[in-house]
Amino acid sequence: MHKPNNLLESDVRDELDWDFRVDDSRIGVKADDGMVTLTGAVPTLEEAVLAADDARSVGGVRDVDNELNVGPLGEAVADADVAAACVDAIDRDKFVPKGSVTPVVLNGWVTLTGTVRNHFQRKAAEHAVSRVRGVLGVNNDIHLTDDPIPSDVVDRINQALRRNSVVDDSTIQVSNEGHVIYLDGVTNSWAAKQEAEDAAWSAPGVSEVVDRLMVIV
Repeated sequence: MHKPNNLLESDVRDELDWDFRVDDSRIGVKADDGMVTLTGAVPTLEEAVLAADDARSVGGVRDVDNELNVGPLGEAVADADVAAACVDAIDRDKFVPKGSVTPVVLNGWVTLTGTVRNHFQRKAAEHAVSRVRGVLGVNNDIHLTDDPIPSDVVDRINQALRRNSVVDDSTIQVSNEGHVIYLDGVTNSWAAKQEAEDAAWSAPGVSEVVDRLMVIV
């Protein structure tokens, strides 16, 4: 369906206004025979992606040239503050194993490293940091593995011990060699030792658990 340029521009602006997730106060829209160009700036990388998706959803749009810049209003956000916010965003994401992904920020660009079990976890980490103000772009260098992930095992142990209120688990360390998990450290009861071992066995990819935990009452 062919629309006049001015009508198409108006429809795209209406779509952007309707999307409460996008701050479109600094977005410019230009249409040319079904080709829409977005210019200006938005506060977050996620909003830049959403704005382009909104534009593509409008009838009569053939393609979108997304030239939006990403950046907060006012002073730039320090890399250290962005990194801290990215760590918090990843930790709060229920799909990303705790401690499995590390963000490093340089001039607003975030590089994600670490290991997760599947593509959806990798994309979840990327999506989490894209919502952080001050993030200008994301390099996703997260690797996939079918080996057990120590941070995932630690999280399972922590949950099990908290659920059963058996021990302060801060002295339990987890490592792996391939599919074998090693438990080291100290617990204050045999119940805690057994809970930790059972939780380790429940983690994906584990074929053997070597329990070297010491019980000190």
